[in-house]
Amino acid sequence: MIIFLYGSDSYRLKQAKDDIIGRYKSKYKSGFNLFNVDLSEISGPDLLEEALKSSSFFSEHKLIISKNIFAKKNSADLMASCIKKYEIADISDITLLVFEDSLEKEIIVKNKELFKLLSDKTNVVRVFEPLEETKLHGWIKKEFEVRGCSAGLTVVKKLINAAGNDGWSLINEIEKLAAYRQRGEIGEGDISMLVSAKTDLNIFNLIDAIGSRNNKKAAELLYCELKSGRDPYYILTMITYQFRNILIVSGLFEKGFSHVEIAKKSGLHPFVIKKVLANINRFKTADLKRIYTQLLGTEIGFKNGQMNIEDSLYGLFFSS
Repeated sequence: MIIFLYGSDSYRLKQAKDDIIGRYKSKYKSGFNLFNVDLSEISGPDLLEEALKSSSFFSEHKLIISKNIFAKKNSADLMASCIKKYEIADISDITLLVFEDSLEKEIIVKNKELFKLLSDKTNVVRVFEPLEETKLHGWIKKEFEVRGCSAGLTVVKKLINAAGNDGWSLINEIEKLAAYRQRGEIGEGDISMLVSAKTDLNIFNLIDAIGSRNNKKAAELLYCELKSGRDPYYILTMITYQFRNILIVSGLFEKGFSHVEIAKKSGLHPFVIKKVLANINRFKTADLKRIYTQLLGTEIGFKNGQMNIEDSLYGLFFSS
């Protein structure tokens, strides 16, 4: 059996892929018959052959997750050859899961023969392109509901106008809004306050000060934000959110991904990535994790009524 997922909406594609893998792991908990094959790696071809030829443990269904099969011509040719040689489409106890976050025309240019094999009508084929207006509205509402929040149509439209229709960008903003609102309905004011470059810039200035160990400047910036009427919990949420971004981007950067690839994989705006990369050298990974853990602890302490957010934020500057 072959499942082929492709399209330019990489976030929803990832959702579908993770759902398939999650359901498989729930049913077959041993994990002995789950294979992750990256054909861009040197060991990829051998691992693919091994996964196809080896006997299944405990007579379980075998799931082979294959990525980057169109990265090189020889990788695509190998996959096409294996599909034919092992008659994967007709085998009932093996599922080959292939995903490619590209448009059909882009995939065909890379390898028309393999695309034809994968998109055959006997296979399970799902295409993920940016959702049209009504479906996009429904998807956004559902994502808010999953996070314990709700949003009316006017708010949803305002979010799209501010963030665009890219899945990764939208989910970024949805998580940010849900983290701030916690439970309940997202309002237009939340969009205006949270989904804005100016707000991000102010928070980045705070993080710049923390990263450069300029405690005096950090304290002054925090004081100005609080004096202007900014909600302390909002400031905590945004600092936590941006440190999370630094951890994500730092991890991808260390793996050798380019700025463009980091933007694609993280779903963050190029402006955000540029600012994050400027901070990376100021923090050791251990420090990032420690600060992020401290921020999460402050949030939990506040919710339990055990911490004062303002005091904890000032304390963060002098402990970083």
